[in-house]
Amino acid sequence: MPWIRPGLLPIIRMIAAALALGATAAALIVVDLSTRPPVLRASTRRGAPAVQANSYCAAMQGPGFDGRGAIAHTGRYVNATYGYAVTIPPGLTGYTAAAAAPRGFGIILSEQPSAFLRVDAGYDALYDITATGVHLRDTATARLFDKLLQDRSESYSLAGVQGGRYHMTVRCAGSGRIYVYDEVIVVRDREIYRLDLQSVPARLAADDRVLEAMLRSFSWVPLRP
Repeated sequence: MPWIRPGLLPIIRMIAAALALGATAAALIVVDLSTRPPVLRASTRRGAPAVQANSYCAAMQGPGFDGRGAIAHTGRYVNATYGYAVTIPPGLTGYTAAAAAPRGFGIILSEQPSAFLRVDAGYDALYDITATGVHLRDTATARLFDKLLQDRSESYSLAGVQGGRYHMTVRCAGSGRIYVYDEVIVVRDREIYRLDLQSVPARLAADDRVLEAMLRSFSWVPLRP
């Protein structure tokens, strides 16, 4: 560029790099928000600290949800569209938002302190290919909008399909509340299957027992349109 003064070239290059980085970050945010599982939205308790909409914590909020306008599930839940079945433990009820696609359900384990368990399936539109790839997208959201305090993983097999089990501790944006996550993710035939527990440290041991029971009951069933 002979018409540009030599001393201006470094400045122009820095501006171009900054614009490119910003565009990349914006694209990642749009992709992440457009591919999250559907959420069972909870009513907001008066005086309760709000969690920011983009927060990873908001993706599974359930406190206050009373099932109105939703489909209730108890006992054995069979989802032939995605080819899996799981048993909801006695005394608990899973809910699917009436307007949502039949991918899975959510269970309120406790309103105060809040604890929620979600069973979900969906097509792998982003070619994550592996459970680790799906989890990396989760941690990217947690780091971008919240504070990821802890993250560890281990190999896990769900009904004979190899995947991963992931444990995260997150300080939520907006409310400052700390949630712990115990999440099992597998990818099978380009479909992502996951059981996600969102709890608080004081309830984790009890809520994990519910998750363990559902993991043991999980099975694959023939697909049916």
